[in-house]
Amino acid sequence: MPSNWCVEHKACSDKSGQSVVIAKAKADALRDAGFSAATPLTESRPLPFSLSASKDAPSPTKEVPERLRWDPDIGGRYPWLRTTVPDDAAPPLAMTPPPDNAVGSYGAEAIQWIEATQTDNSGRPLTLRWWQKLAIVRQLEHDADGRLVWRTVVESGPRRIGKSIRLRGVALWRMANAELFGEVQTVMHTGQDMAICREIQRHAWRWASGVEWKVTKGNGKEAIETPDSDRWLVRAQDAVYGYDVTLGMVDEAWAVKPDTVSEGLEPALMEREEPQLHLTSTAHRRATSLMRNRIRDALAADDGETLLLLWGAPEGADISDPEVWRAASPHWSEDRRQMITKKYAKALAGEEDPDADDPDPIEGFKAQYLNMWKLKGAATRGQEAVKPEVWELLQASRPTSPPDAAAVESWFGAGCSVAFAWRVGDRVVVSSEDYADLGDAVAAVKATGYRKLVTVGASLMEDPAVRGLRTRKGVSRSGSSIAELQRLIAEDAFRHDGGAHLSGQVLSARTTPGADGPRLASKERADAIKAAVWAVSALRRKAAGPVRLIVARGR
Repeated sequence: MPSNWCVEHKACSDKSGQSVVIAKAKADALRDAGFSAATPLTESRPLPFSLSASKDAPSPTKEVPERLRWDPDIGGRYPWLRTTVPDDAAPPLAMTPPPDNAVGSYGAEAIQWIEATQTDNSGRPLTLRWWQKLAIVRQLEHDADGRLVWRTVVESGPRRIGKSIRLRGVALWRMANAELFGEVQTVMHTGQDMAICREIQRHAWRWASGVEWKVTKGNGKEAIETPDSDRWLVRAQDAVYGYDVTLGMVDEAWAVKPDTVSEGLEPALMEREEPQLHLTSTAHRRATSLMRNRIRDALAADDGETLLLLWGAPEGADISDPEVWRAASPHWSEDRRQMITKKYAKALAGEEDPDADDPDPIEGFKAQYLNMWKLKGAATRGQEAVKPEVWELLQASRPTSPPDAAAVESWFGAGCSVAFAWRVGDRVVVSSEDYADLGDAVAAVKATGYRKLVTVGASLMEDPAVRGLRTRKGVSRSGSSIAELQRLIAEDAFRHDGGAHLSGQVLSARTTPGADGPRLASKERADAIKAAVWAVSALRRKAAGPVRLIVARGR
């Protein structure tokens, strides 16, 4: 590892101003990684491994868009991803491609550091698996300024593939290289079970003590801390609040409450230098909406901030076929083949698997060993309001100028949506964002400098939080707003480039016919849809001619 990245040199660097420290650390780190700090980056070194090619990804279904399917020639376009799939591995079923601003990755350096310093769970020198290396390289992709490009990493694969080792390695590497990120690092680690999270960290305690990092083992207070105050904290789901977090890790996220992330970790990641949220989990039939929604949204649209890494068997696959098992497994071995063979035989015999925690043996097998998610959840009644393939074709960009219209709506205490709209020529551009409560939503409107009328949901008009805004009442049932959305699509009035908040609501909406138009049959939120329609309507009423609606990328 380059000496200037070592944590013991941080004290000297701190003698300079913070902006100088950040700039110098990034320039030095990039130069030592093989880049010239004086010229724009155009490429990065390839992955530090290359084995026999010929593996194909699992045959995807229509659930996996073409843009997310594995490309064996991906290294030709992104040199830092120059790799072939070894015989003991399989490529992802779905993987978000690098964004346009990605020029390289810190992954090669992170892999080198992890393998040089860490051991596996048996105490032997660590050699990372191919999928772990790929995931680390993808997570640590950066732009020409050396800043990480991914805000959120959604990662999912079958059981017993090595997720814990990957989590531990990245957490420690980030703490040991805080200079690269320009601030003290706080890694917040939570998940389904405190005991499991504690076990992941426990395997780093001896090494951390050996390099004179402080280790705290108290139940509920587990932590590793460097001499420069970088910390890795293990906390229960309800104890992640009140911290400034730079890396949030959520393990076995299938059992994690959505509020733990939306109200706990995501606000804690705000205004950090280069924050990341890492969600990882194997499928489970009783999963909360957290991972199901995140995976579904990432499959439906690219918000430019979320990296999806998904290994598993596609819908409709023959679950009895060992080739399907192998294609769904990011790492393959004879031991794994024997284990899955035994698990499948027990499932066929009707024996419950305690590890699967599922009363239906076959469903437990599909979730745990083939990682087959039920992404549609219970919202299968009714018809899709908008087909994913239609929504995916509509794309555009969000203007940087102050908005020309704004609207606010909430959803029964589950959150509050703000929609901003801009008039661009004969078109309207709209963007929708999610906030924890009405107060935050109103603050977001004011922060843009917008001073015109704001359309506000009827139930919010008397709330003290809207005082100071010039408001008009927004009245429409959810079904009417969806009908208006469909009408605008029929008029070829929509374009979008993957705003996750609005896209998630549009693609989860299901309707049934009603005497007064479509009725919302699904139970998911629709406040972003209502606010977006109100904001666009405010400008369409004033337009002299036909107006197009373009839905912009969320932040």
